[in-house]
Amino acid sequence: MTTVSARALLHSAAGSLGQVGLAPGSLSVRLISAVRASYGLALLCVPGPMIAALTGAPVSGRVLAVARVLGVRQLAQAGICGLAPTRRLTQAGVAVDGLHAASMLGLAGAEPRLRRALLAETVIAAGLASATTASLQRQPGVAGRVR
Repeated sequence: MTTVSARALLHSAAGSLGQVGLAPGSLSVRLISAVRASYGLALLCVPGPMIAALTGAPVSGRVLAVARVLGVRQLAQAGICGLAPTRRLTQAGVAVDGLHAASMLGLAGAEPRLRRALLAETVIAAGLASATTASLQRQPGVAGRVR
């Protein structure tokens, strides 16, 4: 009986991805896009329970509307970066996530009632930006499509 190392299995899987035309980096970006799409869909469909769970208070119609707009933005970004993961588009998405995280952090200081929800949104945006950046950095020097 032979033992196969985890490294050998990963190397084999990476080779298989290359054979079907998927580069490992684009798969990472697509996985992150799927997570982003799921989050965007949740913001669009059920923002009230998500926000109320963090704030412990009823959610105003204005906050629900803003959350739904952010959900649409997340879905759009997931679609764009997931379907056409070029380096430039993916980097633009990272910049958008960074600006979003910064704006939510600033707003958390101004809105004590929503602070926990805004800080959670800051962490989510920063996490998506970090994960996407890490997937890009695994492929140094690649121009065009993420590889």
